[in-house]
Amino acid sequence: MTLANSVFAKLSVAFVALATAFVLAAPAQAQMSESEMQEEIDRLTSLIEQLTSQIGGGSSVSSSVCPYTWTRSLSMGDTGMDVMKLQQFLNSDPETRVAASGVGSAGMETQYYGGLTGAAVAKFQTKYRAQVLTPLGLVNATTFFGPSTMAHANSLCTSSSDDGMGGDDDDDSSSDELEGGAGSIDSADFISSLNNEEVGEDEEDASVAGLEIEADGSDIEITAVTLDFDYADTGADTDLDDYAEEVSIWFEGEEVARVDADEFEDDDDFEKTISLDRGAIVREGETAELVVAVSGLSNLDSSNQGEDWNVQFTSVRFRDAQNAVISETTVGDIDSTTDNNTTTASYEREFSFESFASAADVEVKISSGDDEINDARAIEVDDNDDTNDVEWFSFEVEVEGDSDITIDDIVATSTITGTATQLNDIFSDLVLMMDGEEVGSENAPADTVVTFDDLDLELEAGETYEFVVVVDIIDTNTGTYAEGDTVTMNIGTTQRNAWDAEDETGEDLENGDFSGTATTEAHTVYLDGIMVTEIESTSASANDGETVGTFRIKFAVTAFGDDQYIHELAANSASSTDAGFYYTVYKGGTATTTNTNVSSVVTTTADDDGEYYVIEEGETETFTLTVTVDPDAGGAGLYSVELGGDTNTNGGLRFDPDNAADSASTDDTWYTVPSSLDKETDAENLVAS
Repeated sequence: MTLANSVFAKLSVAFVALATAFVLAAPAQAQMSESEMQEEIDRLTSLIEQLTSQIGGGSSVSSSVCPYTWTRSLSMGDTGMDVMKLQQFLNSDPETRVAASGVGSAGMETQYYGGLTGAAVAKFQTKYRAQVLTPLGLVNATTFFGPSTMAHANSLCTSSSDDGMGGDDDDDSSSDELEGGAGSIDSADFISSLNNEEVGEDEEDASVAGLEIEADGSDIEITAVTLDFDYADTGADTDLDDYAEEVSIWFEGEEVARVDADEFEDDDDFEKTISLDRGAIVREGETAELVVAVSGLSNLDSSNQGEDWNVQFTSVRFRDAQNAVISETTVGDIDSTTDNNTTTASYEREFSFESFASAADVEVKISSGDDEINDARAIEVDDNDDTNDVEWFSFEVEVEGDSDITIDDIVATSTITGTATQLNDIFSDLVLMMDGEEVGSENAPADTVVTFDDLDLELEAGETYEFVVVVDIIDTNTGTYAEGDTVTMNIGTTQRNAWDAEDETGEDLENGDFSGTATTEAHTVYLDGIMVTEIESTSASANDGETVGTFRIKFAVTAFGDDQYIHELAANSASSTDAGFYYTVYKGGTATTTNTNVSSVVTTTADDDGEYYVIEEGETETFTLTVTVDPDAGGAGLYSVELGGDTNTNGGLRFDPDNAADSASTDDTWYTVPSSLDKETDAENLVAS
């Protein structure tokens, strides 16, 4: 308690005692009327107030609270220094004072939030009804010092001391927060990571420049900063508020000031001094970050997108522990000596205003998904019943950047070979799944292009989503297709450019915001056929002094729809009419079919009728292809063997879907071993003899 408070309290006690004695003695003073008694009480009250004023009491005490910032809501029964500060603040206005005299009055504030404080808060809410009550839809005042009341009190108490850079900041109210002697800014260097930043359309508080400030000699409190903005490009619009809504200042990640962009006027060369909230304190010997942020205009004109601006710190004002107020203009990257009208000066930072998607670095990356779905497959169909829920195409969508996106349309194209020419010749319906959940469906179109529209899919920035197209296949008697027809699905540049997507501000993504492609291999439909279900093992070894290599591939084949027959011969050429097993020999990673002595043999668990290996319907048989390579003709090098081959359009196995009595090539069909299976051996280094 101050000396004034102490004296005032003692005078008040004396006054109460005197008044009480005076009233008790009144019956004995019959000659004093009631009006005379009241006059005497008023005289004593006036004397007390006069004495209080002379010793420094009254409103002069309560007015010293500002500037001050309240950080918590207060209500009945709360205690603390912030309660006393609130009482002092309320007592500074006759219309909201806590009490005219006694406890709670000016100079007699306490740390207890009682009924008198609550009533004064209600007076404050009533006086500033438009700012406090109306926005909340309230008619009657309350005794609660809540967020709305606190915000307006903070605005009044902070602004009451904002006198600009040249004003008098002498204020002893918080000098005890700072320790040390005479203080200074030892260094003020640009934050290296903040340069050439982008402010997106409707983006809030995009950091564009900052200083790392080190205090020397004492703690210092930064009270104001002068910023100079400058238009760096040529063009019609040169007013900052044609690009930005607000400029804000942040100290160690906390907001300490905010002004409208239109306060930076061209008459002042877009320079303005901004006073900061209390508490931007840099401790002696330590470094703190002071950052400038800009909020982009919500409807940035397209002609202004990509335009460059500069910002310069021309002055930083601070208070040291001795309560001296100093304006620093020349330390480090603080510079007021040269106007910033070039884009290369070391004392300024350049930034640009961009569309939201560009500033947020939005990129939608498309890629192929699950190989087990996309790799070439033989798909069994029926001649009377539809084949439903077949996973046909898998792709992934990755959202990069800082913005969520919404996708409304996804487009994919198909390539069809055989009797069918359009999707509804083979399919009845196509369903789009995202991460296992159905998000869209379409009837198969009379076209090769399918569009899943009106999806309204919200995809979060930084996440990857897996999509699968699932189809229902029409039976062969109803559909307009034949066994052996193939369908490949893909999303390329043309397809992704037809996607309809927007960023989180509602702006449409442009073609340049998409990248990547996704595709399947050709899936083939059969009533009956074969499938390689597993590559059980691959091996490679050299013998005979490393002049001959032996390569083995063991795999499992399943028949469906009917018994199937595979020609016995294995060949390093797909053109061989009797070859049932086709393989590719690689040298140094390149397929080679000449100048290499190779031989091969197939062993199996399947029955052998003398010309074909037989796989009964629904059964699985194991085959081992053994290939021997002699490098004498082909030369030394790294050799490997693959079942089938990526360069061979005829696949890896040739089978007869009917019976073994047919001639070798009448109705034989090539089956492509899926590339998702590990069907190539390791490489072996062979040397010529």
